[in-house]
Amino acid sequence: MIKYIELDGKVPKHSLDIFSTTHEHYEDAAILLNSSIVVVDFDERNEAIEKLFRLFPTLRVETSRGCHLYYQKPKGVMIKNWTGKLTVSGINVDYKTGKKSMAVIKQNGKLRPMQNERFLGDLSALPMLPVYLHPMHLKHVLTGLVEHQGRNSALFTHLLTAKEMYELDDAFIEELAHFIDELVFGEPLGKELIHVIESVNQTYDKKKKGQAVQFLNEKDIVMTSEVLVSRLDIKYYQQKLYFKQDDHYVHNDNKLLREIDKLIKLKPNQHKQLIELFKIKSEYIEEQDFPIKLPGGYIIDDGEVIEADYGFTPYYLDVQYQEGAYDEHVDQFLDFFTMNRKDLRMVIEEMFGHILMTHSFPHIVFFFQGHKGNNGKSTFLKMISEFAGELASQLTLNDFNDATSVAFLEGKLVNIGDDIDASYMEQSKNFKTLASGDPIMVRPIYQQPFKLKNRATLIFTCNDMPTFKDKSGGIARRVVVIPCDNHVKRRDLDLDRKLSSPNAKSYILRLALEGIQRIKANGGKLTDSLTIQAKTKEYFIASDSVLAFESENQHLILNRPAKDVYNAYVAFCMENGLREVGKVEFGRRLANVGYESKQSWIKGKNQRVYVKIDKDI
Repeated sequence: MIKYIELDGKVPKHSLDIFSTTHEHYEDAAILLNSSIVVVDFDERNEAIEKLFRLFPTLRVETSRGCHLYYQKPKGVMIKNWTGKLTVSGINVDYKTGKKSMAVIKQNGKLRPMQNERFLGDLSALPMLPVYLHPMHLKHVLTGLVEHQGRNSALFTHLLTAKEMYELDDAFIEELAHFIDELVFGEPLGKELIHVIESVNQTYDKKKKGQAVQFLNEKDIVMTSEVLVSRLDIKYYQQKLYFKQDDHYVHNDNKLLREIDKLIKLKPNQHKQLIELFKIKSEYIEEQDFPIKLPGGYIIDDGEVIEADYGFTPYYLDVQYQEGAYDEHVDQFLDFFTMNRKDLRMVIEEMFGHILMTHSFPHIVFFFQGHKGNNGKSTFLKMISEFAGELASQLTLNDFNDATSVAFLEGKLVNIGDDIDASYMEQSKNFKTLASGDPIMVRPIYQQPFKLKNRATLIFTCNDMPTFKDKSGGIARRVVVIPCDNHVKRRDLDLDRKLSSPNAKSYILRLALEGIQRIKANGGKLTDSLTIQAKTKEYFIASDSVLAFESENQHLILNRPAKDVYNAYVAFCMENGLREVGKVEFGRRLANVGYESKQSWIKGKNQRVYVKIDKDI
């Protein structure tokens, strides 16, 4: 069944939940896509695109500049809503796929011109996306290249990368090379083409056998750096060098130098030269949106586990994916930790999922608070730390005020601050920015500053909650306070090991994936928990003198003159030893919790009074 969305121009006129099985009543309409369909969007018409359509015929919809080709999305190949993405064919395209994507087919009451319209009756009958239109994780452009524009090296890199990514045989590589040379390049290579093809296949065979591609020469440090970049597949991302170890990328300069030492013996000063040369010679990664790689050829993308040989990603989670995994020790511990409160456990499982959401996640900061010892907080955090491995950092709350410390969050999925102080956070700007997911400028030690977009879930434990000076509501909307109020009666000295076993991690991964699906189904929000709502409200009332006053004295606020209300608030603060705020700030904080001041006649005078409006705390 095809779902049609009504458009207002080129944007949806209603929520995507409102659709029709026919476009007849819509002036402007689009097909609502799903995760099994991919639309390849070409923004021009040329002979290369026409040949691809002849080779791989499918539903074709003409656009103002080019065309859309509809295909089934192949399993094991990660495709997202990318713009200007390079394909195996050497052509750059836009991809449209997924439940929130759509492709325009009707404008101003007229269907766009189509070919092979029969597929509109059953999109599941579409042919599979051909390898020629699979995505490539390269940034170079092949279209229109002519002599002296680096055609040879660009084609060599392109063909070798395609061969490695999709395990293409020599015959396919030769066919692909001729396609790019004849239809994508501005000028063909001519006789040089055969040498490029031979070099690609020979290089691939050598790398497959673990041989060095070229001879390493300690006297020619530049050549050596180029060979090592190719051999170790070095990438440069956010001022860090990553290299491929086993089947994933690692950032560790010491490990990198050890790998180099296995190949060639160099002097210490040459090591330093190499590191600097790698930053220039390696591929510079600009992309910000990455999936999480798992062992065994799996990745997690948007909460879905996909079997795919993805290229570079800084996130490698060393946890085996097992569908239906279960671990009784984790299960029992979570029941103990939450005191069998289902609402609390669901949120904690969604917090696991929050850790694995590298984009489009609700920006939440989790505080685990408990006054008494032996409540399981430390054990719980150690379990998370072991699960996340090298993707975890340990910054304290006060570290967030230091731009150099904050830089350590880059490449991490979770930050765990254990037993933070119950301090008054005079400066909380960085914390607020990171919690909201907005970019922040950071400064790694001895390096240039760069812009960090935090993807690490922020988790803290404390006996008493810190107090934030900023009461604007930005922090309040993002803080979740989870009570830790159970008590360990009999300690299991082996529990930490049990909660960090491979099977335990696989079960946590399963809970996390299920948690992501609940968050997505709930419109990007955590499951409502009365336990957490009560605890979080209790914290903000205790830390905010205006909230504390409002929670106990609503009868002194509603329909009372603003001047009298403020005087009552000052008296309340003096009586309870609380920090009072000025009149303007007082009014702003009351507005945050649903009050508004309006002019009203009282006893023959025009005075400003407070009234309640519909707004949640």
